[in-house]
Amino acid sequence: MKAQSYNTFWQRIHQEAKTKAFPLRVMFELTYKCNFRCRHCYVPLSYRKKEELKTKEIFSILDQLVEIGCFYLGFTGGEPFMRKDIMDILWYAKRCGFEIIIYTNGSLIDKRMADGLSLLKPNKVDITIPAMSKGAFERITRMRDSHRKVFGAIDLLHKRGVNLGFKTCVLKENESEIKDIQDFAHSLGAFHRLDDMLSLRLDGSEEPYRYRGILEQNSVAGNTYHAARNASRVSRSTSHVTRDTCYLVSDTRDLFRCGVGLSQGAITPLGELKMCLMIDYPKYKILKQKSLEETWEKLKRTVASVKPDKDYKCDRCGLQPYCKWCPARAWLSNRSFTSCEPESRRWAQRKDNH
Repeated sequence: MKAQSYNTFWQRIHQEAKTKAFPLRVMFELTYKCNFRCRHCYVPLSYRKKEELKTKEIFSILDQLVEIGCFYLGFTGGEPFMRKDIMDILWYAKRCGFEIIIYTNGSLIDKRMADGLSLLKPNKVDITIPAMSKGAFERITRMRDSHRKVFGAIDLLHKRGVNLGFKTCVLKENESEIKDIQDFAHSLGAFHRLDDMLSLRLDGSEEPYRYRGILEQNSVAGNTYHAARNASRVSRSTSHVTRDTCYLVSDTRDLFRCGVGLSQGAITPLGELKMCLMIDYPKYKILKQKSLEETWEKLKRTVASVKPDKDYKCDRCGLQPYCKWCPARAWLSNRSFTSCEPESRRWAQRKDNH
């Protein structure tokens, strides 16, 4: 298939997912357990004690995802490699035909696991890099020897030709190392995502905000942001710039701009369908009483029912072009899908002042 025809084909598939509203992309949390203890994590420690899906139950959900049109599947956690059956799950998903991305801290990937991932050929293994220096890295993870293990895993995967991606949250401990992290990713030919805005915990705790850092204006990411911001002044009607910079909204009727309840969704380690990873409300049990298809229809109706109301002021706010507000953040903060969320406003004010 020629490149142009290939791109046209996938554009048609994406458009069809939006038109017919089926979950083309799904994030599947395989576990809440994690061997790291990062203080800024959005998953509460209490979640790590919850009972999780068994292997066959996960297989059943994967079969149902195939039936309703899912194609892009992200496996995440917690730390997905905490599960002893992780490779069985990945190979089952591969045989189902999914495009797979694995989100991991990388510390549990040894030579044998790297060999298996090389054969599996996932679309990407996305590894979080908290810092480049050992001291900052292990102050963030609060796990001894984590720096050596993670960079060792990256080396194993890179040598085997596994497609890599990297992510970093901007924290007090690493804000001076962001450019070094980006340079490292570039040296491996890997894409690097930067998140300079933390989230509340799923239980509403604001503790992660205590550890947020400030993105330096002279960093690569800082320059990328300012270029996007300048471009936004030229055309305010653009639907979005990038996931990790800022959003511009031209249609205030579409609150869920990311596509949740339309072409995207998330599944918890307990077998619950929900909007996205960042919000635990509402959740609909998949395996009991209702099938995934029926549960997806219920989620779609819930999302479609959320409309701008008296709490919604984004369409009248001068900070809107720079804001990362979303209904999930609003709900976690105020138990309202349409209200202003203080952290998004703080982030937008800082960007507007630069």
